Amino acid sequence: MSYIGYKPVQGNVVVDEFTSNGIDSTYTLSSQPTNNNTVEVVVGGLTQTSSAYSFSGDVLTLAGVASGTKIIVRQHGEKLLIPTPGDDTVGLNQLSATGTPSASVVLKGDNSWGTIEGSEITTVGTTFSNYNTISGNTTITTSSTKNMFLMGEIAVADTYTWTIAGNGVLQII
Repeated sequence: MSYIGYKPVQGNVVVDEFTSNGIDSTYTLSSQPTNNNTVEVVVGGLTQTSSAYSFSGDVLTLAGVASGTKIIVRQHGEKLLIPTPGDDTVGLNQLSATGTPSASVVLKGDNSWGTIEGSEITTVGTTFSNYNTISGNTTITTSSTKNMFLMGEIAVADTYTWTIAGNGVLQII
Protein backbone atom coordinates (compact mmCIF):
# COMPACT_ATOMS: atom_id res chain seq x y z
CA MET A 1 0.00 0.00 0.00
CA SER A 2 1.42 3.36 -0.91
CA TYR A 3 1.76 6.28 1.48
CA ILE A 4 -0.74 9.12 1.18
CA GLY A 5 0.32 12.57 2.33
CA TYR A 6 3.54 14.47 2.79
CA LYS A 7 6.79 12.53 2.83
CA PRO A 8 7.98 12.30 6.46
CA VAL A 9 10.91 14.57 7.27
CA GLN A 10 13.66 12.98 9.36
CA GLY A 11 16.61 14.94 10.73
CA ASN A 12 20.09 13.76 9.83
CA VAL A 13 18.85 10.81 7.79
CA VAL A 14 19.94 10.63 4.16
CA VAL A 15 17.29 8.81 2.12
CA ASP A 16 17.80 7.51 -1.43
CA GLU A 17 15.00 5.87 -3.40
CA PHE A 18 15.38 3.73 -6.52
CA THR A 19 13.17 1.55 -8.71
CA SER A 20 14.81 -1.60 -10.00
CA ASN A 21 14.85 -2.17 -13.75
CA GLY A 22 15.55 -5.89 -13.22
CA ILE A 23 18.89 -5.64 -15.06
CA ASP A 24 21.24 -3.37 -13.10
CA SER A 25 22.41 -4.45 -9.68
CA THR A 26 24.26 -1.26 -8.68
CA TYR A 27 22.79 1.99 -7.39
CA THR A 28 24.68 5.23 -6.77
CA LEU A 29 23.76 6.88 -3.47
CA SER A 30 23.64 10.64 -2.92
CA SER A 31 26.44 10.31 -0.33
CA GLN A 32 28.91 7.70 0.85
CA PRO A 33 27.83 5.93 4.05
CA THR A 34 30.12 6.70 6.98
CA ASN A 35 29.55 3.25 8.43
CA ASN A 36 27.80 0.19 6.93
CA ASN A 37 26.15 -0.51 10.30
CA THR A 38 24.16 2.74 10.07
CA VAL A 39 22.58 1.91 6.70
CA GLU A 40 19.10 0.46 6.31
CA VAL A 41 18.22 -1.10 2.94
CA VAL A 42 14.55 -1.84 2.23
CA VAL A 43 13.57 -3.75 -0.92
CA GLY A 44 9.89 -4.00 -1.78
CA GLY A 45 8.97 -3.11 1.81
CA LEU A 46 11.25 -5.73 3.40
CA THR A 47 14.31 -4.68 5.40
CA GLN A 48 17.39 -6.52 4.14
CA THR A 49 20.15 -8.08 6.23
CA SER A 50 23.67 -6.84 5.58
CA SER A 51 24.51 -10.11 3.78
CA ALA A 52 22.03 -9.18 1.00
CA TYR A 53 23.97 -6.10 -0.17
CA SER A 54 27.40 -4.47 -0.19
CA PHE A 55 28.87 -0.98 -0.53
CA SER A 56 31.90 0.33 -2.36
CA GLY A 57 32.14 4.04 -1.67
CA ASP A 58 28.76 5.49 -2.61
CA VAL A 59 27.71 2.50 -4.76
CA LEU A 60 25.24 -0.06 -3.43
CA THR A 61 25.32 -3.51 -4.99
CA LEU A 62 22.09 -5.45 -4.61
CA ALA A 63 21.48 -8.41 -6.93
CA GLY A 64 18.32 -10.29 -7.87
CA VAL A 65 15.76 -7.50 -7.53
CA ALA A 66 12.73 -7.83 -9.83
CA SER A 67 11.91 -5.03 -12.24
CA GLY A 68 9.65 -2.33 -10.79
CA THR A 69 10.59 -3.09 -7.17
CA LYS A 70 11.09 -0.02 -4.97
CA ILE A 71 14.43 0.21 -3.10
CA ILE A 72 14.88 2.63 -0.20
CA VAL A 73 18.27 3.25 1.40
CA ARG A 74 18.40 5.20 4.68
CA GLN A 75 21.68 6.38 6.14
CA HIS A 76 21.13 7.04 9.86
CA GLY A 77 23.42 9.06 12.09
CA GLU A 78 24.95 11.26 9.43
CA LYS A 79 26.83 14.37 10.54
CA LEU A 80 24.76 17.49 10.97
CA LEU A 81 26.22 20.13 8.68
CA ILE A 82 25.92 23.59 10.17
CA PRO A 83 26.93 26.32 7.73
CA THR A 84 29.47 29.00 8.60
CA PRO A 85 27.73 32.26 9.53
CA GLY A 86 27.91 34.92 6.83
CA ASP A 87 29.95 38.10 7.12
CA ASP A 88 28.55 40.67 9.56
CA THR A 89 25.88 38.25 10.90
CA VAL A 90 27.40 37.66 14.36
CA GLY A 91 27.69 40.57 16.77
CA LEU A 92 28.29 41.11 20.47
CA ASN A 93 24.70 40.16 21.28
CA GLN A 94 25.23 36.66 19.82
CA LEU A 95 28.33 35.96 21.95
CA SER A 96 27.95 34.34 25.33
CA ALA A 97 30.97 36.14 26.76
CA THR A 98 31.05 37.21 30.38
CA GLY A 99 32.07 40.67 31.48
CA THR A 100 31.63 44.00 29.75
CA PRO A 101 33.21 44.83 26.39
CA SER A 102 35.00 48.16 26.03
CA ALA A 103 37.91 49.72 24.17
CA SER A 104 40.34 48.75 26.93
CA VAL A 105 39.55 45.01 27.16
CA VAL A 106 39.83 42.01 24.85
CA LEU A 107 37.84 38.80 24.42
CA LYS A 108 40.05 36.16 26.00
CA GLY A 109 40.25 32.44 25.18
CA ASP A 110 37.95 31.53 28.09
CA ASN A 111 35.19 33.62 26.44
CA SER A 112 35.41 36.42 29.00
CA TRP A 113 36.14 40.12 28.50
CA GLY A 114 39.19 41.33 30.38
CA THR A 115 42.72 42.63 30.27
CA ILE A 116 45.70 40.49 29.40
CA GLU A 117 47.75 39.97 32.50
CA GLY A 118 51.45 40.49 31.98
CA SER A 119 54.44 38.56 33.19
CA GLU A 120 57.78 39.95 34.19
CA ILE A 121 61.03 39.12 32.43
CA THR A 122 63.21 37.70 35.16
CA THR A 123 65.06 34.80 33.52
CA VAL A 124 67.79 35.46 31.01
CA GLY A 125 67.29 33.71 27.67
CA THR A 126 63.64 32.84 28.29
CA THR A 127 60.92 34.06 25.96
CA PHE A 128 57.88 35.54 27.66
CA SER A 129 54.60 36.65 26.19
CA ASN A 130 52.28 39.39 27.38
CA TYR A 131 54.88 40.97 29.68
CA ASN A 132 54.95 44.62 30.56
CA THR A 133 57.68 45.15 33.19
CA ILE A 134 61.37 44.27 33.31
CA SER A 135 62.29 44.06 36.99
CA GLY A 136 65.90 42.91 36.86
CA ASN A 137 69.04 43.28 34.76
CA THR A 138 68.14 41.20 31.71
CA THR A 139 69.88 40.21 28.49
CA ILE A 140 67.92 38.69 25.63
CA THR A 141 70.02 37.05 22.94
CA THR A 142 68.49 36.67 19.50
CA SER A 143 69.94 34.13 17.12
CA SER A 144 70.45 34.84 13.44
CA THR A 145 67.74 32.30 12.58
CA LYS A 146 65.05 33.78 14.83
CA ASN A 147 63.50 37.20 14.92
CA MET A 148 61.42 38.47 17.80
CA PHE A 149 58.91 41.24 18.23
CA LEU A 150 57.29 42.97 21.16
CA MET A 151 54.03 44.81 21.07
CA GLY A 152 52.80 47.40 23.54
CA GLU A 153 54.31 49.28 26.43
CA ILE A 154 57.24 47.77 28.30
CA ALA A 155 58.64 49.41 31.42
CA VAL A 156 62.15 48.86 32.73
CA ALA A 157 61.77 49.15 36.51
CA ASP A 158 64.08 51.16 38.78
CA THR A 159 67.68 51.27 37.52
CA TYR A 160 67.72 47.91 35.77
CA THR A 161 69.04 47.43 32.24
CA TRP A 162 67.61 45.47 29.37
CA THR A 163 70.20 44.33 26.84
CA ILE A 164 69.41 42.89 23.42
CA ALA A 165 72.33 40.80 22.12
CA GLY A 166 72.93 38.53 19.16
CA ASN A 167 72.49 38.62 15.41
CA GLY A 168 68.69 38.40 15.20
CA VAL A 169 66.18 41.22 14.96
CA LEU A 170 63.99 42.52 17.78
CA GLN A 171 61.13 44.68 16.56
CA ILE A 172 59.19 46.77 19.11
CA ILE A 173 55.78 47.79 17.86
